[in-house]
Amino acid sequence: MRRAVFLALFVATLAAPSAARAQGLDLEKDDKADKPVDATPPTSGYGTYAPTAVATIAAHAYTLPECLALTERNHPALWAARARLEYAHGQLEEAKWVPFFNWTSNFGTTLLPPIGGTGLYTQSALSARNFSFLNSQPLVHFDINGTVPLYTFGKIESGREAAEAGVRVSEWDLEKSRQQTRMDVRRAYFGIMFARDAKYVSNEVLDKIDKAIKGIEEKIAKGDTSVGDADLLRLQIYREELVARGGEAVKAEVFAISTLRFFTGVQRNFDVPDEPLKRPDVPVGPVVRYLSAARLFRPEVNMARAGVEARRAQLSLARAKFFPDIGLTLGADYTSASNAVAQNNAWFLDTFNHFYVGFGLGVRWTMDVLPTMARVAQAEAQLSETRALERLALGGLGVEVERDYAAVVEAKGREEAWDRAEHKAKQWVATVEDAIDLGTQDERALTEPLRAYVNARVNHLLALWDYNVTLSQLALSSGWDGAAPSGS
Repeated sequence: MRRAVFLALFVATLAAPSAARAQGLDLEKDDKADKPVDATPPTSGYGTYAPTAVATIAAHAYTLPECLALTERNHPALWAARARLEYAHGQLEEAKWVPFFNWTSNFGTTLLPPIGGTGLYTQSALSARNFSFLNSQPLVHFDINGTVPLYTFGKIESGREAAEAGVRVSEWDLEKSRQQTRMDVRRAYFGIMFARDAKYVSNEVLDKIDKAIKGIEEKIAKGDTSVGDADLLRLQIYREELVARGGEAVKAEVFAISTLRFFTGVQRNFDVPDEPLKRPDVPVGPVVRYLSAARLFRPEVNMARAGVEARRAQLSLARAKFFPDIGLTLGADYTSASNAVAQNNAWFLDTFNHFYVGFGLGVRWTMDVLPTMARVAQAEAQLSETRALERLALGGLGVEVERDYAAVVEAKGREEAWDRAEHKAKQWVATVEDAIDLGTQDERALTEPLRAYVNARVNHLLALWDYNVTLSQLALSSGWDGAAPSGS
């Protein structure tokens, strides 16, 4: 079969040129002709080809606020956090209603043979109660009973408070996931802008180097002894170095775009505005402002506070179990069997025909004192652990805020310094280019200023990226999302 396939391909290859000539087509002339592409589907016969599909609709450029909004809607981590919050709400509803629904109900039916007489003058032996299909008729039974709690020494209130605190913990857990995903979106978004700016720098410098290489080649061709092959090789090597490093920017851009597509849930026609990376549009305030914001808005601190309330309520619940539950017991029981003679005597319990309704005030007390003491000790230990975690959160957030604030200040100063260096390097390049145009210097003098310009420009872009990302990290550590750059 493989031989037959290869033979068919070979015959088709030979037949194509002959068929083209048979139709009077000049293939070389057609390749050179500048003709519009026929967008119609290919027809039968040789010489008619389907055009390559070209994207004519530009991808939508999503701004940073749009990316953040789509991420909050579609990120799987936020969906998981919302599901945990719904679970906590379900636990709260359970805590509200479970104490009042301590009810049981039973229903059943069977067949009963004839049973006559009374408890004193029986006409049926004990074996008559056994199941049998002979002369049997149905027996129906239904009962319901339960307890309505009147006073439980705080058990109901403690359980509800613990469930409400659990809801608050889940709410702040959702906020924690939300703030973390927003930080990840900002890092990827600014990463795309950094990668694109780096590509533009590489292309700009490559154009200048190509122009310089061309000038040296022309001078060498004219026999100018002021330049030589070593000067040409120096520029060519530097050019290849820039080409090699330019691939890193392309790789970073692809990775950042794929990350944003995953976060936002937009898998097709996704792009961000092609704008230069610039300084954050929010001012940097004093560090005390961020420390105060962290104590108010930091999710971990609020989760710890809610956790302390939950543990305190659980400790109250464990202590309340030393005391009994006082409640109102209600019940009803109905049984009917037509094959059994009804016993109309209050002193006899008729198991086949009766209807009872009753209520009473009761006390239920589980006398497991020693296990309850152990549960109280466990609840106290958990409360102490949660309080320690609260102190850890309050103390640790101060360290994180001051660390991130110092990183912001350092990135800000570094960005300003590299900005000045970039402008000076650009002036140096312009000065050398003017000298080359005037003929006072040759193209080999352009190597050093171009290296200085590329180094300053790339480090300036890196400082801008660090400035935006560290400010976003400071907004995350302080819990104050308004302190992050908006990207506009």
